[in-house]
Amino acid sequence: MDEQEQFLNQVFAGIQEAEVISIFFPLIGRALVIDTRHDQNTGPMIRLMPQVSSLEERVRSVEQVRPQLGKVHSVMGIPWTRSVRSLHELGITSHLTGRLRGAGISDEEAAAQINAVLKELQRLEQLSFIRLIRGEGYATLWSADSSS
Repeated sequence: MDEQEQFLNQVFAGIQEAEVISIFFPLIGRALVIDTRHDQNTGPMIRLMPQVSSLEERVRSVEQVRPQLGKVHSVMGIPWTRSVRSLHELGITSHLTGRLRGAGISDEEAAAQINAVLKELQRLEQLSFIRLIRGEGYATLWSADSSS
């Protein structure tokens, strides 16, 4: 089993076990956060949230947004440095949809909500690349002046 397969197997196992799944995109500064906890009045949450500095901070942010569901008991953080599109290509979105189905959301609703968040992430990813190309928010390490 190669490194990628091992990583994906860990991700898939974590998706099945964790109450809260946070896939964070360091280059975009956002995270796809899924809270599978639910009760009779509140369904699972699928949301794009700002990136945080720790999993403890993520847990606090989810508990603040959904205090009626009590404490989060398990969380999985997945740093994602690949393209947003690769989440679908590597089967992660289908695992997320399956996990949400187990939490009471229909496949169609889960897919629609995940696709809406992924569409926004792709837009932010594209803007990030444009800023990178333009050099916006980045420091120059050397000058283009060759006379130095």
